[in-house]
Amino acid sequence: MTRGRRVRWSSRRGLPAIPSTPLAPKVWRSFDGATMRLCCSTWVLALLLPEAASRLAGQSVPAPSAAGNYVIDPDTQIRLVEGFDAELLYAVPPEQGSWVAMAFDPQGRLIVSDQDSQGVFRVTLAKAGDPAAKVRVESLPGFPYEPVPWGQRTVGGATGFLYAFDSLYMASMKGFYRIRDTDGDDQYDEFTKIQALEMGYEHSAHSIVPTEDGKALYLVSGNHSRVPQGVPSRQPAVWREDSLLPAMPDPQGHAVGVEAPGGWVCRISPDGKDWTMVASGLRNSVDLAINRDGELFTYDSDMEFDIGSPWYRPTRVNHLTSAAEFGWRAGSAAWPDHFADSLGAVVDIGPGSPTGMSFGYQSSFPAHYQEQLFLCDWTFGTIYTLDMTESGSSYVGKATEFLSGSPLNIAAMRFGPDGHMYFVVGGRNTASKLYRVRYTGPAQPAAEPRATAMQSLRDLRHGLEAYHDGGRGGRAAIEAAWPHLRHDDRSIRYAARLAIENQPVGLWQDRVLAESQPRAVIYGVLALCRHGSKTLTSRVLQQLGNVSFESLAHEDRLALLRAYSLCFLRLDPPTPAEVAAVVASLDPHYPAKDELLDAELCRVLSHLDAPTVVGKTIGLMKVTATKALAYDQELLGRHEYGEAILKAMANTPNRQNIHYAHALRRVQSGWTLEDRKYYFGWLGDTMRKDGGKSFAGYIRAIREDAIAHLPPSDAAAVSWLLGEIEGPDLGSLPLPKGPPGGWTTESAMQLFSGELVDRDYENGKQMFAAGKCIACHRFQGSGGYSGPDLGTVGKRFAIRDILVAICEPSQSISEQYQASKITQRDGAVHYGRLIYRNAEETAFAADPFALGVLTKLPSASVASLEPSQTSMMPPATIALMNADEVRDLIAYLVSGGNRKDKRFRRN
Repeated sequence: MTRGRRVRWSSRRGLPAIPSTPLAPKVWRSFDGATMRLCCSTWVLALLLPEAASRLAGQSVPAPSAAGNYVIDPDTQIRLVEGFDAELLYAVPPEQGSWVAMAFDPQGRLIVSDQDSQGVFRVTLAKAGDPAAKVRVESLPGFPYEPVPWGQRTVGGATGFLYAFDSLYMASMKGFYRIRDTDGDDQYDEFTKIQALEMGYEHSAHSIVPTEDGKALYLVSGNHSRVPQGVPSRQPAVWREDSLLPAMPDPQGHAVGVEAPGGWVCRISPDGKDWTMVASGLRNSVDLAINRDGELFTYDSDMEFDIGSPWYRPTRVNHLTSAAEFGWRAGSAAWPDHFADSLGAVVDIGPGSPTGMSFGYQSSFPAHYQEQLFLCDWTFGTIYTLDMTESGSSYVGKATEFLSGSPLNIAAMRFGPDGHMYFVVGGRNTASKLYRVRYTGPAQPAAEPRATAMQSLRDLRHGLEAYHDGGRGGRAAIEAAWPHLRHDDRSIRYAARLAIENQPVGLWQDRVLAESQPRAVIYGVLALCRHGSKTLTSRVLQQLGNVSFESLAHEDRLALLRAYSLCFLRLDPPTPAEVAAVVASLDPHYPAKDELLDAELCRVLSHLDAPTVVGKTIGLMKVTATKALAYDQELLGRHEYGEAILKAMANTPNRQNIHYAHALRRVQSGWTLEDRKYYFGWLGDTMRKDGGKSFAGYIRAIREDAIAHLPPSDAAAVSWLLGEIEGPDLGSLPLPKGPPGGWTTESAMQLFSGELVDRDYENGKQMFAAGKCIACHRFQGSGGYSGPDLGTVGKRFAIRDILVAICEPSQSISEQYQASKITQRDGAVHYGRLIYRNAEETAFAADPFALGVLTKLPSASVASLEPSQTSMMPPATIALMNADEVRDLIAYLVSGGNRKDKRFRRN
């Protein structure tokens, strides 16, 4: 559409209403400063589970309910709820970049920023309903810009804005700023860097919102940017990975070396001098929102590479109570939702890439929508509403699709002072646009009074949270909190435990060891294992041994098993007699005929090398049914990331059995030859299942670790099952006919000056193999995993964008696929995908076609490790092709592999 012209679509044009279709649940919240989360985080695929606790059980979450009737606008193909009107206010020209952050100033103007280097802009909005009104955009000079090289791009633009306390606050990848107009001329002239921040690319600092009391600010950051040094925390700083089963790093090398506390939220005073971390254990939350009760929420990302594994955690809404821990850990160490030393989700959403979120309180929408939390998704181009209800001192929610489009990569969203919704699409150099959504339907009745029946429980929790004070509460805090270790409400138990943990351990250790009430014993031990002396093993195990497993409720059984895990992780190793006693106590309850309990019993008994755990677990693996994945296929079809889920739906892995195999891989006792054969045979079969990009690598890692821990006699007996799984045979791929064109982006673009028609489908498919694309990229459910899925690339990118990615792969590198530059102390320099790094060894894959072939260096020999600005993708994959071969390849890509596409000639 013509730049600067306003294009409008209406949901009330007499179009036939489309029956509403349930979609995967979603959840969010935010205030004045929105940013985009553009990273794997998830972008994608998820197991839609009823609660994160069901993750190991493999159950699927019911799809969200429908909002009513939807209509599709014939001009824009946006689907939205009937009764709402949407306008395209402004198509951002290339010289203004791709917008990813936005906030309103006191005059009702938008402050927006390019993600890269084009700067900050102020947008004066056109009046709604006035066809003659136009948007006015002006560049704002002087804004801080700290460049971050990223391939051939230079990023570093603002990632979040908020106007508050007569100032504009700005977050970027490298800093947090306070910006003011000191002379009243309507131009910002004072730029103060309040705090330097660790750069984490798209997992850096994001949105800023005012606190619930209006006296300070909240800032949310992704997991690749550590909390600034010296910042105090409402959680005692004793976080660890706490994975009883030895963790496996992501086989694609993502987040290697990134440790707890993960993504965080800090409270910041208006002058920027006082910072306190209030929550952590997030992956890459981008935005925040506060409800009428003064409670803080975020929408956290998933790790789509993990789809199909038991440690996959879908995108989800989290209630950010004081000192909250949500258990993000790298690789297979991610905590399941039910771990008692963490807090669970308000709701699991599923596939997607969370960006902006905001309650509708300030909107002019009907009363029902004013109470909803609006959630934006970049990957699947969707805005959801979340209807939350009280659940004890926290909440549960149900999500519904509000609007969607393809492509509609929503980067940020806010409600304006006029009551309308505004959102921008953009990020990663994609075409950027500004939209407005307003209600134009008939008047609606006022909403019923909001339920606040649980306010007394929230007040109790708040009272306990006041003791998250770094030890100032002392004995009074312990006395106030202790009775609530046994409370029925999970969030209150958590707040009570953290109130106790904030006090000196010497004031409460003996009380834990003298406690007799079972639930208080469990939660007291959780605290003591995190703070007490490592020598307390025997006394702690004695206390836990006094708790009768069979007398406990389901959630307390899970908590007891987690308490045992923390004891074994954090305290001195138990004696053989103590191990035997724990095994004797737990083994009779395994299997428990409950998949969550079976998963945790298997975890603990495998760690203890219990003599019966192998036989019992192999028995379970033989009878555990594979749970079907339930996803909305239309939603998944909006983006190439959905292709992997659709493939997995047709070839579903057994996630519960993967957990069992993961747990058994180092067990030495109790194996029979038949068990070994079944175990390795099952792993071989599972290698042929489908999941996220890291799925096959994880199964391979389980298998290799199990082989490494085989006794020689057993290895010989099952050697026929231990052969390598074959990778792609590059020598068998076809070659272009040529003659070579030596193509650049510009010379290749000349091939597409006319309409792309009359192309050869089979030749395009053959060129996808000839260019070695198939070795690294998924397409139509097959291909490699070391690069992005290209299944719907034609829906999201223009031909020029595709050619830039082929001819200039270093122009823009996703952090998911970024290589590293590894410099040794002797001056040797290596390039490759970092796969893992520990105290002893640093391993990387130098060949993008063979990520399983690792170069290993002693970690002590590594002087530095930094992101490489050169893509691992070769830059000349189409160089040997002739003009028709290039045209056929591009037609094949933009068609999504559809041989019936209009671009192909009919035989």
